[in-house]
Amino acid sequence: MTCCVIGVGNEFRGDDAVGLVVARTLADDFDGAVRVLECEGEPVSLITAWEGCDRAIVVDATQSGAAPGTIRRIAAHAGPLPASLSGSSTHLLGIADAIELARALGRLPARTIVYGIEGASFAAGDELSESAAAAAERVAVAIRRELEVER
Repeated sequence: MTCCVIGVGNEFRGDDAVGLVVARTLADDFDGAVRVLECEGEPVSLITAWEGCDRAIVVDATQSGAAPGTIRRIAAHAGPLPASLSGSSTHLLGIADAIELARALGRLPARTIVYGIEGASFAAGDELSESAAAAAERVAVAIRRELEVER
């Protein structure tokens, strides 16, 4: 099984960088057995990033109104992402849009997991909030455990 972890975000927009932080935290953890990538979230680049993978884990910030630092783990291969996460991206199109496009094109990995981390601030120039940084560490630990169990 080929697997990738993709951190999505914009490092110049506060908590939108949280997916990138998770990817950077995991970058050297898997001895090349898992591709760890960063992506700005544009749907075509996301679909290209997981090309050839049987499994993809995608991490992105969310803006759904939940408490900052809230973590959601969603099995996107099982069906559409919750409506509360659609349109909640700082990217032109959100992760939900990219996943549904990939599903329609037959290019969604057989197992696609999305970790959404609720952000507090997405303003240009903001730093990562404490709640997002703490959640990023918890998600990195969860991904390590998840991938270790399946190896």
